[in-house]
Amino acid sequence: MADPNESQTQGPPYGYPPAADPTGARSLRDYWRVLVQRRWVIYTCLIAVVSVTMILTFFTIPIYEAVTTIQIERQGPDILTFKDVVSSDSSAYAYQDFYQTQYKILQSKSVVKIAVERLDLATRPEYLNRKPALLPRAVGSVLSFLRPGSASGQSVDPTETAVRFVQGGMSVRPIRNSQLVSIAFRDRNPELAREITDALAEAYVAFNYQNKYGTTELAREFLTKEVVQAQAELATLQRRLQDYGDKKKILAVADGAQDISEQALADLNRRYIEAKTRTAAAQARYENAVGAPPDSLPEVLNSPLIANLKQQYAEVERKYSQMTERFKEGWPPLMQLKQELQQAQARLQQETLGIASQVQSVTTAEYERARAEMSHLEAQVNSQKSEVQRVNRDAVDYTGLQAEIDSKRKILADLVARQTQTTSSERLKETSASNVRIVDGAELPRHPVSPRRTLNLAVALLLGMISGVGMALFLDHVDNSIKSEQDVAMNSGLPVLAHIPLFQSLQVVTEDGAPVNSSSQLDFASHNDSRSMLAEAFKSLRTSVLLSTPDRPPVRIMITSCEPQDGKSTASMNLAIVLAQLGRSVLLMDADLRRPRLHRAFNVSDAVGLSSVLTGNAEIERATFDTFVPGLRLLPSGPIPPNPSELLDSPGLENLLRALEKTGYDHILLDSPPMLSVTDPIVLASRSEVCLIVVRAGKTIREGLREAASRLQKARPRTVGAILNGVSDRAGHYYYRKYSYYRAQDGTADSSNSVGPLRARARSR
Repeated sequence: MADPNESQTQGPPYGYPPAADPTGARSLRDYWRVLVQRRWVIYTCLIAVVSVTMILTFFTIPIYEAVTTIQIERQGPDILTFKDVVSSDSSAYAYQDFYQTQYKILQSKSVVKIAVERLDLATRPEYLNRKPALLPRAVGSVLSFLRPGSASGQSVDPTETAVRFVQGGMSVRPIRNSQLVSIAFRDRNPELAREITDALAEAYVAFNYQNKYGTTELAREFLTKEVVQAQAELATLQRRLQDYGDKKKILAVADGAQDISEQALADLNRRYIEAKTRTAAAQARYENAVGAPPDSLPEVLNSPLIANLKQQYAEVERKYSQMTERFKEGWPPLMQLKQELQQAQARLQQETLGIASQVQSVTTAEYERARAEMSHLEAQVNSQKSEVQRVNRDAVDYTGLQAEIDSKRKILADLVARQTQTTSSERLKETSASNVRIVDGAELPRHPVSPRRTLNLAVALLLGMISGVGMALFLDHVDNSIKSEQDVAMNSGLPVLAHIPLFQSLQVVTEDGAPVNSSSQLDFASHNDSRSMLAEAFKSLRTSVLLSTPDRPPVRIMITSCEPQDGKSTASMNLAIVLAQLGRSVLLMDADLRRPRLHRAFNVSDAVGLSSVLTGNAEIERATFDTFVPGLRLLPSGPIPPNPSELLDSPGLENLLRALEKTGYDHILLDSPPMLSVTDPIVLASRSEVCLIVVRAGKTIREGLREAASRLQKARPRTVGAILNGVSDRAGHYYYRKYSYYRAQDGTADSSNSVGPLRARARSR
């Protein structure tokens, strides 16, 4: 056996395109293939959407639209110079809010009700005698059926119904970058639409006019009451102020005196702080004079007398030092000079102590004087504080009453002025001045605005195409079956060695008129018509298999599938046939010891076969049979054993394969059971050089392929590949369509040619 690790380094066979991207990324060609394959889904969605849209379009009642244009200003004419009661803010946000509010008022129930009452719409025949459209009528019938008696016993106001009717058909459309607004109404009756639109504009003008001057009148009445009440409150406050002044003996609040007392307090406080500063400085000088050595005081250091005495002392000391170097201690002049030195020193100390004592006396006196001044100012500050508090306490209530009276007087003056202005504004009602004007009245509409047949058809085509494409992609997404080579690569990582086209059998008869089984046509397609598409597909598989191993063509080739009915036996027989057509000795072994089929296809007995050889009940020569294909022999399965897995896993199978190789077989093909059904394929794969798994397009599911590929690779054969079976031209495989066309143009054969008595057509479905 070859090294199983070599399979990890081998690429795809010669002539085989690289595998698809295993990350799952799709190209535009993949999506186009999906759309082409499911084109009937797209056609169905497109026809359905277009049909429904056009039916609804042609059965829809034509709708006409009338438009009235009005101008809405934020403020009315500036006839008066003062501010009116109803006014607007000038900010940008208030500007937007104002117009949004007016648009809502235009559509409000109050404005619409005024228009309905002006038109007497609830009693007009063109409104009462109309029938609802087909769709609303059907919806109403369904609702009445689902909720029987829901409207019974309830009286419906005709005016309210008419108001809802107008609100449902009207729309407000602001004209950008202007103060103009279009009021539109849609209805099946063009004359009624025009009248309702004009009535809505007039109703809004009337509502705005009444709202403005009604608010002004209410404001005038309110201001009159407020003026009377403010006058009464002002008189009461004045009496309270007079009584409080008499009780507290306050003639008037002396604001100036209050300011003087506070100023005096501030002055005393300033002087007190300065005194504290001086006291601190005097204390520092006092403590320095008392605690410091006498000769370190500034007064001592700066005294001329002390400086002169120090100079005299230094001179005597110099002379004394000179004489001590020349004379002995007992010499009289030296003794006299020593006395002078002592006298100079004593006088220097006496003068120093005298100056220090004088400095201490002066600093002590200054310190005591500063402390006395600070204590006196502190007492004055406390006394002045009490005086200021008394003045403030006596005047606070009086001042509060006085301020309240002043505030009431100001409010009364403002109320009287506003009352006068409101009275003048109310008189503007007689001028009919307003900030809303009708610019253009509604004209009688001549052409309907709905339905728009051309637009509906275009939209239906677009929506139908989008829905069809979406449905096709959705169906492709939910379909978890393997459909293409890319699906095989993404779900198993295996290279696809060949694509077997879908075989759709015709009614085939022999020369004697007997029908031929379609399965036999497919099983021996490579033999019956060696130039058919099926035969060419298996020849391509043969080339891939022969080039799959680098040192020599593989001998042991196992063919399996994920599940039954995937076409593994058919692939085994056809591959064996095309290998035998090369003049090689091929043995086809039916290793499916559970549900064998090869003996029936070749019409041989399975009384003796593989199971007989493995159990020692027969020799290999008795178990193999010649077939009608030159160079191809068959080893059927033999009797079905009770333990197929144990029998295949025994050393007898390996010994049998080695014996067959020595016999001279160039290729041994093992037709294995399906991978997901039993464990037999894993045993067979471990004894094979090349393992091929047949994947049925449109049938094999992705999860099953992943599981089968995982199990197969655990057996570690040299090469593992996939055969994509049942591929149709609708799946996007351009090669088979081109090949069929090439065969049809050939003068010697076409896709329906056959060899021998059988005539079969192999074409893509």
